[in-house]
Amino acid sequence: MEGKVLQSRVVHEKDISVEQLKKITAGLAGDYLQKPPAYSAKKISGKPAYYYARMEKGKGDEKLQDLKPSVVKIHSIKILSIEIPDVKIKIRCSSGTYIRSIVHDIGERMGCGATLTGLVRDAIGEFKLKDCLTLDEITGIASDGETVKYRQGIIPLEKINLQHENSKLK
Repeated sequence: MEGKVLQSRVVHEKDISVEQLKKITAGLAGDYLQKPPAYSAKKISGKPAYYYARMEKGKGDEKLQDLKPSVVKIHSIKILSIEIPDVKIKIRCSSGTYIRSIVHDIGERMGCGATLTGLVRDAIGEFKLKDCLTLDEITGIASDGETVKYRQGIIPLEKINLQHENSKLK
């Protein structure tokens, strides 16, 4: 979490209905109309929204009104654990989805508020976190030339560029 805390509430286990939480998260699956957050890289007049959000109070507000909702897709949303006040969820979604906004929306629908405290992207397209090399492995390749040992984890630049073009991840 970064930035200034705007509001804080104490949430007790009795305030959270697990069934309500399951119903709300299940209801998010499918197409989802989502307004990008003010602190996003979404362009407004050629500049990222966060440029206007960081302006002196009130000066960028008019431009931020130009942020229009767009349709994103929530392929799946699964509750991994509930340890009030913390809830861990796993979301499989389309590109351009703002996870912090989904968490905010869940909190609003629950009536208790919510904020994101951690985020791990474990895949993007065909690239999986579990297939990545560690920093130590990369250092070993660079210093010892151990490319044969890690050949499987090294993707030629040409293949990455091709995948970027095919998946429109520019």
